[in-house]
Amino acid sequence: MDTNTLLYIVVFIIIAVAVKTYILPEPEVKKPTVVKKQILKRGRKPTPADGSKVYYTPEEVSVHDKEDDLWLIINKKVYDVTDYVDKHMGGLAIMRNAGKDSTEGFNGEQHPIKVNQILEEYYIGELQE
Repeated sequence: MDTNTLLYIVVFIIIAVAVKTYILPEPEVKKPTVVKKQILKRGRKPTPADGSKVYYTPEEVSVHDKEDDLWLIINKKVYDVTDYVDKHMGGLAIMRNAGKDSTEGFNGEQHPIKVNQILEEYYIGELQE
């Protein structure tokens, strides 16, 4: 390889690097949407960063009626209790109102006040009527 060929190759590489570095535009990188910092469990939806409420219709809730995808409506609030099903002291009784309004069953004498605190961990939104 002669000197001129080597010189052309070096100049070509320098020009290519300069064009890539200084002339070609950087691809636009979209910033992620800001969401409240929280640990999301399987199936849980994040709450908006602005603190606004998320609303679900009874129809939207009704499709979450399986043991591995279980939402409940309690006192007009929607809860994704999928990760709680195995921990439920009443066993699969929780499935009776899967995807439906469980207010009456929840407010029974069998639930101590502490259950309300636990329930808040599974809150995902409000019921839209």
